[in-house]
Amino acid sequence: MKLLYVMFLVLATVGTNSSIAFAETNEKLHNQCDEKKDVNACLNVAQTYISIGDYKNALNYFEKACDGGNMLGCGALGDMYQRALGVKKNYKKAVKFYTQSCDGAEMAGCGALGDMYMKGLGTELSYAKAMELYNKACDGGKEMACDRLNDTFIGSFEDLSIRCNDAKEIPACTQLASKYGEGKDYANAFKYTKKGCDGGVMLDCASEGYLYQEGIGVKKNLKKALKLYNKSCNGNEIDVCLVLGELYERGDPFDQNYPKALELYAKVCNDGKEAGCDNFINLYEQECPADATAPKKFCSKYK
Repeated sequence: MKLLYVMFLVLATVGTNSSIAFAETNEKLHNQCDEKKDVNACLNVAQTYISIGDYKNALNYFEKACDGGNMLGCGALGDMYQRALGVKKNYKKAVKFYTQSCDGAEMAGCGALGDMYMKGLGTELSYAKAMELYNKACDGGKEMACDRLNDTFIGSFEDLSIRCNDAKEIPACTQLASKYGEGKDYANAFKYTKKGCDGGVMLDCASEGYLYQEGIGVKKNLKKALKLYNKSCNGNEIDVCLVLGELYERGDPFDQNYPKALELYAKVCNDGKEAGCDNFINLYEQECPADATAPKKFCSKYK
C-alpha cells in the first residue's frame, strides 16, 4: 500500500507556457504577499515556484503562508520536508507541520499525518492514531483518507477495535494485540493483551507477563510478570507452566527455586507432556543424588 499522501503539490513540466505564466503573475503576487501580507498570495507564489521547480523559493513562501495562518501552507511544508523538496528530508518536521495543518482544520493535513503514524515516520507507530486521523479526514471530505479506511489491512484494525472496545468481544482484543505487536506498536499491544487477560484468556496473561518481564510497551516489573505467569499456569496453560518451571530452575530473571521448578515440571508431566517429565528427572537427579550425605528437604517429597 502506498502511503504518500500528496496534498496538492503538482510538479508541472517546465516549458514556454509556464515561464510566461510565471513572468505575468510573479511581480503582482510578490507584492501582495511581501508588502500587503496576503497569505493567500504567498501560497500562490509558492505554488508558482513549484511549477518551475524552484523548491527553495517555494519553501520560503510556504513558510510565509503558514506563519500567516494559511493551513494549506503548513501542510505543504510538511509535504516538502517529507519528500525532501528544496530541503533535507526531516520526518519530525513533516509531522510538526502536518499536525499544525490538521489542528487548523485542514483535512488534507490530517490525512497526511495519519500516514506518518501508520508508518511510524517522525513519530511513534500507532495504528489507532492513524485510524483516528483517517476518520477525521474522511469525515472532512478527503476521499483519499476514506480509501485508507477501506483498505483491508487498515480496516481490519477498525473492525477489531469496535468488536473489542464496543462489543466486548475478547477474542477480538487478542487479535488486535497480535496485530499491534506485529506492527511494533507495543504500547497498544500491551493495552489489548491486558484486555484479553482481564477477559479470561490465560495465554494473554502469559503474554502480558512477558511484556512486563522485558519492559516492552510497559515499565518493566518482574513481580507483576511472575504473578501473571502463575495466573496463566493456574488457568491450565500447561506450556506456560513448563516455561515458568525453566525460569525458576535457571534463576533468571526470577529467584532460583528448585522445589517450585520440580512442582511445575511434575504438573506438566502429569498432563502428559514428555518435556515436563524429562525436565523433572534431570533436575531431580542433579539436586537429589542417591548417595547424598545430606539430602535437601524437598528431595523426600518427590522421591
